[in-house]
Amino acid sequence: MKNSHEMLSTPDVLDQDLRDERREILLETTREALHHDELEMLCLVLNDQHPADLAELIRVLDSEDQPRTMELLGESLAAGVLAELDHISVLQVTDGLQEEQLSDIVEEMAPDDAADVLSELPQETSKRVLDLMEGDEVEEVRQLMSHAEDTGGGIMTSRLIAVSDEVSVGESTELLRASSDLDEILAVYVVDLQQRLVGVASLRSMLLASGDSLMGTIADRETMRVHPEMDQEEIATLFADYDLVVLPVVDNAGALIGQVTVDDIVDVIREEATEDMITMAATSSAEMEERTVFGVMRRRLPWLLLCLCGTLLSGAVLDYFGGMLTAMGSLILFVPAIMAMGGNSGIQTSTVTVRSLATG
Repeated sequence: MKNSHEMLSTPDVLDQDLRDERREILLETTREALHHDELEMLCLVLNDQHPADLAELIRVLDSEDQPRTMELLGESLAAGVLAELDHISVLQVTDGLQEEQLSDIVEEMAPDDAADVLSELPQETSKRVLDLMEGDEVEEVRQLMSHAEDTGGGIMTSRLIAVSDEVSVGESTELLRASSDLDEILAVYVVDLQQRLVGVASLRSMLLASGDSLMGTIADRETMRVHPEMDQEEIATLFADYDLVVLPVVDNAGALIGQVTVDDIVDVIREEATEDMITMAATSSAEMEERTVFGVMRRRLPWLLLCLCGTLLSGAVLDYFGGMLTAMGSLILFVPAIMAMGGNSGIQTSTVTVRSLATG
C-alpha cells in the first residue's frame, strides 16, 4: 500500500474506491495539520489537489476550519473550489473570509461562476464584494446577475469566440490562437455587423475549410439557440435530446449575448433531480439552508401533522369497526397486509412520479 503522500499526489486513473480512499486520507491529513499548525506542509499538499476534491474536503470540515483551509489555497485554485461548492458551503466559507480576500478570489473566476457565487451571498455582501472587484469582467458579472438563477441567462457564460461572417477562416484561426486565456473553445460563433447570430462554425469545419473561405460560408445557419428567459430545465432537455455540448444564447433581437455549455447542464440536471426528490418528499429546498433545528421543524411540522391526522383517522376507522373485528378474528390478519401493500404501492408510485418529473 502506498503511503499517504504518494496517495495524495499520484495522478492515477481513479475508480470510486480509490477516489474515496484518497479523499479520506486528505481529510485526515488536513485535520491533523490544522490541529498541529503545520500550515506550510498542508499548503503544499492542498495546492496539489483537484478543485473537486478540495470542495468535498471543505464540505466536511468544521466551520472554523473551512476558512483557514481556503486561505492556504492560491487564488486561482480557491476560485475553482468556490465554484464547485454548494450553496450552504459557500455561505459557511465566505462567512470566515474578509471581503477583500473574497473579491480577489472571485476575480479569478469565470464570469458565470462569479455571478453564481455572488448571487448566493446576502445582497449587501454581494454588493460590497462587487465594488471591491477590479478588471473588465465586473460589468459582465453584473449583467449575468441580473438574470434569474434558474434561466438560460443565469447559467450562461459571456466568454466565447465570435467572429464576423465576412472574416476568413485563416483570420479566425489566428484569433483562436490569441484566445489562449479561455479554458475551452467548443464552437466559434458567426455574427453579422449588428452582432446578430448567423450560425455556428465547428472546429472541424474550420480545419477542413480553405484558409481563404469566409466564415459565413462554413457556418451552420440552422443551429439551435435559446433566449435568456428560458427555463434551465427546458435547456437541459434540449441538450439531452439532441446530444449537444453547447448552445448559443440570443436576445429578442437575435444578438449573441452568451453560451450555455454542457458542464453547466450537468449541474442543472443534478439540481433539478434534487429539487424533484425534495418536492416528492413534501418538503422544500429551503430546508437545506436552515442552520437550526427549529428552522427545520418549522418547515417539516405542518406536513408531519397532516400525516399524523391521516394516521389517527385510520385508527378511528379501526376503532369504529372494533366489534366486527372482535367477532371475526380472521379479519385482523388482513390489517398488516393492507398496510404493507399500501406502503409498497406508495414507494412504487413515488419512484415513477419522481422519474417522470425528471424526464418531463
